[in-house]
Amino acid sequence: MKTYKVRYSENVLAKIEELIHFIASINTKESSTKYALDLYDEISKLSYLADIFPDITWKSSHAIFPHTKRLLVKKGKLTAFYVIYEDYVIVYDIVPSLLITEESDFTP
Repeated sequence: MKTYKVRYSENVLAKIEELIHFIASINTKESSTKYALDLYDEISKLSYLADIFPDITWKSSHAIFPHTKRLLVKKGKLTAFYVIYEDYVIVYDIVPSLLITEESDFTP
């Protein structure tokens, strides 16, 4: 089984930072830090699980990256979109799962 190095786009890092600040504003700083660490931990599992998920067949996903895959994280509340490139898994977007439909303009 191949293992990959997981990398995040600046867009994803900014969204996670925004999420941390939001959680800290309604809860504690410690809880927001734990949430972020758990999120990174879940996504880091792509280093050995990336190949098992099928490509998304949505037309909108193929407009950006032809072999986009997705990972549901935080008990399905967030969806991380990624591509595999050589020895890397590149997570290029993360969005609330409730906002995603095959027809929505919000899908990557």
